[in-house]
Amino acid sequence: MRTVDVFHPQAASNSAAVHASPQTTVAFSPDGTHYASAGYDGRVVLWDRSGTAPLWIGRHERLVNGVRFSPSGRLLASGSADKTCRVWDVATGRQVQLLARQPDDLNALAWLDENRLVTVSQDGTGRIWDIRTGVLEEGVIFHADHCMSVDAAPTGVLASCGEDATIRLWDTNGSLLRDLPQAGHAEMCRWSPDGTLLAASCDDGFVHIVRTDGELVTKVGPYTAAVKSVAWSQDGSRIVIGAYDSTITLWDIADCRPLVRWYGAHLWPRAVDWSADGRTVVAGTFSARPAVIEVPEIPADALPDEVREITLEASVPTHGVNHVSAAGEVLAAGGDNGTIRVWSHRGATATEVPVGNGSLVNTVAVAAGLPGLVAYGSFSGRVGVADAVTGRDVAAVQREHPVNRAAWSPDGKRLAVADYEGGLDLYAWTGRELVPGVHYAGHDGAIKDVSWVDADRLVTYSTDRRAHLITTEGTLIRSFGGHGELINGGSVTTVAGRTLLATVSRDRTSRIYDLETGELLQVLVGHDESAKCAAWHPGGEPLLVTGSYDFTGRLWVLDPETLAPLHQHVLEGHGSAVSAVCWLGDDAVTASWDGRVLTWTPDADPARPPAPAEAATDWRVREGSR
Repeated sequence: MRTVDVFHPQAASNSAAVHASPQTTVAFSPDGTHYASAGYDGRVVLWDRSGTAPLWIGRHERLVNGVRFSPSGRLLASGSADKTCRVWDVATGRQVQLLARQPDDLNALAWLDENRLVTVSQDGTGRIWDIRTGVLEEGVIFHADHCMSVDAAPTGVLASCGEDATIRLWDTNGSLLRDLPQAGHAEMCRWSPDGTLLAASCDDGFVHIVRTDGELVTKVGPYTAAVKSVAWSQDGSRIVIGAYDSTITLWDIADCRPLVRWYGAHLWPRAVDWSADGRTVVAGTFSARPAVIEVPEIPADALPDEVREITLEASVPTHGVNHVSAAGEVLAAGGDNGTIRVWSHRGATATEVPVGNGSLVNTVAVAAGLPGLVAYGSFSGRVGVADAVTGRDVAAVQREHPVNRAAWSPDGKRLAVADYEGGLDLYAWTGRELVPGVHYAGHDGAIKDVSWVDADRLVTYSTDRRAHLITTEGTLIRSFGGHGELINGGSVTTVAGRTLLATVSRDRTSRIYDLETGELLQVLVGHDESAKCAAWHPGGEPLLVTGSYDFTGRLWVLDPETLAPLHQHVLEGHGSAVSAVCWLGDDAVTASWDGRVLTWTPDADPARPPAPAEAATDWRVREGSR
């Protein structure tokens, strides 16, 4: 099957442009001479701490969630959504072991000693492996929900945490020692260097510091944004915290106060680590390499009265596409590099509009009745309406939390904005400004996506595993459940007189409901990783395009009466997860963190797979247009 690029950036000449998408995990070697990073592009990269170029690059078939060095620093382990843990020789980059019997995505790992490690998974379980033989040991750790993190103390005690609001302590044979209930689910847990304290980043906005007996020592915070990562200083007196407000903060534990706060619009600190000598912190970013941050010396007897604020500059940007939107002949894409790109018609050169102030653009929205205008939302919380002709903002507002989705009402008079903390706001568009209106907070999780049904109703999709049909006055009409995991997005259409809702979930399925009755009509199964996005054909045809973390799109040709899938076409051509889908007229569009947007034309014979869109070669971004 052939594919056609709509946007494919040129390779950067800078040798630092190694990652093609954000980094999800970082780690320092025990002696501090190297650090490793990995991310959405499936790459595992070893860096020399003193240099800017990678020493070697390994690869997984899916995104990578965790990297950790063995106690000696000779080996590096990486865990991935491809359900494998790979062990690499640090000196050569050669893969020396493949551990591949975990039934679900690997979220984290930790070394017990030079020959044994533990991996934890999306299915809530953890396994202990013998690296020399690749054999599983008998011990299995478990949680009631997704297991997100694991760490091993020098005392031999394992700690694991996840989305069941519980930290669990284990011995190295997998026997449960103690449960430590938490206020909310925890993203990361890390032992202090001496193994006496455990730090856990929790969704209540604090990092909890607890003893092995469960006693809470202190809560570090609060944060208004999600707290994602934590790392200890070598002496155990301080921690650094990474949060989704694009900050990394150095805290003193004894005084429980911040000392230094680094801000960078490019920071995405799902992971941080601290070198053993205490001089350097490394953190994940949206750029092509991690942020390497020098830590100032602050004696314990000379703590500053005020927190020191430091702004970091971004390195080489990546060009991953986070969202696409189309209306008429206009196509817009929002990217990791803080810009939106707009094609006004087929064959046009893309117009680039810098709107994110260095932060990634998470969502874009175009409307047929608003020529030249594109709404957008960024990770930094900025929401705006940009003029694609002048390249300037017409209006902008600043929100407190990262924006997941912005969507115009059918008449273009209102903009629905959903954020990471579960809020939905409807802004009235006057033509010159966005005026805040109704606020909806009916979900127990983040709102990942929103679809307008008509001028009076819309659907929200949430990490609480439910979709809500609500009025523009903020009244809940109906709730849709059934997914086993969070809902990433969805779409609404009318087929044969029925209004249909399609939802896509981390459980890898798409569910189709009758919007007016709530009846479940069909479950579509095909993706082998989390289903990320969905879009119905705009003309009422029973065609649904979905995208997934499995690096593919799928075009579903459905029976108009039963909605049973007649054909399922796999849209292959991306080198990373498919982050967004839409329709450009009769052409399906898929976009990815690999920086490309591809168009597909369904064939008149539904049994035949889609062909490249007519004249799609004209959609390439021309040299010099960026």
